Amino acid sequence: MTTKRSNDGVAVIGDAEPESPEELREDILHTRAKLAGTVDALSYKLDVKARAKEKAEQLREKAQYAVGHAVDWARTVDRKRAATAAGGVAAGVLVLRLFKRRKHS
Repeated sequence: MTTKRSNDGVAVIGDAEPESPEELREDILHTRAKLAGTVDALSYKLDVKARAKEKAEQLREKAQYAVGHAVDWARTVDRKRAATAAGGVAAGVLVLRLFKRRKHS
């Protein structure tokens, strides 16, 4: 952006000259907002401690999710093993009963 002075001494930003004081105020407000955003971005980049805390929090949440997922998986596996074992025991009992019946017949 370029800043120029018009013949009447009014500062002009960019190519178009403001037509009214209201447009100039709008331009100033817009510039202030952009500068505030730039200052905030620079402040954030310079605040290494805050960024490190954010990263640590992200990693902690990721680890908690992974642990929770692993626990759920382990519980599912344990249930499947228990169901398989119970099925095996039931099958064994049925086989024993069948053998006993054949011996008695």
